[in-house]
Amino acid sequence: MNVRLIGFTLLCILVVAGLIAGLFAQSIERAFTLPSVQKMPGSASVMMPTIPAITPAATQVSASILAQDTFQRANQTLWGAASDGQAWGGDANTLAVFSITAATGQISQGQSTYNAVLGPVSENVDVVVSGSLNHFAPTVNFGAVLRWTNANNWYEAFIDGSNLVVLKAVNGVHTRIRAIPFTALDGKMYTLRFRAVGATLFARVWQSGDPEPNHWMVTVSDTSLTSGQGGVRIVLQNNTIVHVISFLETVAGSGI
Repeated sequence: MNVRLIGFTLLCILVVAGLIAGLFAQSIERAFTLPSVQKMPGSASVMMPTIPAITPAATQVSASILAQDTFQRANQTLWGAASDGQAWGGDANTLAVFSITAATGQISQGQSTYNAVLGPVSENVDVVVSGSLNHFAPTVNFGAVLRWTNANNWYEAFIDGSNLVVLKAVNGVHTRIRAIPFTALDGKMYTLRFRAVGATLFARVWQSGDPEPNHWMVTVSDTSLTSGQGGVRIVLQNNTIVHVISFLETVAGSGI
């Protein structure tokens, strides 16, 4: 008798459980299903947003730029503010031989040495400057400077029509560290790349528009100066004119 009662009771429990499962099956299914599309009442299907991929390489390139000028601004006396918003220093905003003319940084009507610097004081940097000089001579040259602290302390790589020269000034004393033959023509546009990494200086030059050399033309070591600004240094005589079309200074991580 007890066995029959137990069996009848179990049967009733199973029947009731089945009825409950049937009633709530759709609700249980919805609870355990993650929808891929969300539907708003009265609106079209809305897809879940996609998170854009992070591109660290682009961020690193942008962060490595210390100073930049394309000179694409209206004609004016002095060089004013560069295209990156920083103000030019040295002589570029104090001497009237500097101007912006036809979207170039021009230096003319002078007979002296002129300095234009841009960006923060840094140690390991790479300076690239492109420009032309209407007439080269032994006492006329066009160069890029780095670790510039004032008119008496800097490193420079310049061309004078016959040579690529790396020069330094320490407390006003000029020393030619290294020079190699390089012919530069009047009125032609040239690009100088000058780099400092630790105690090593690297320099190369090429005619703008040609491929950049894949080797350094000058590599020297000097421990006199450890930090400073990057910029342009020009030596002019009467009737010589320099046009600078671009300037870029970036952080240098190696000598490559």
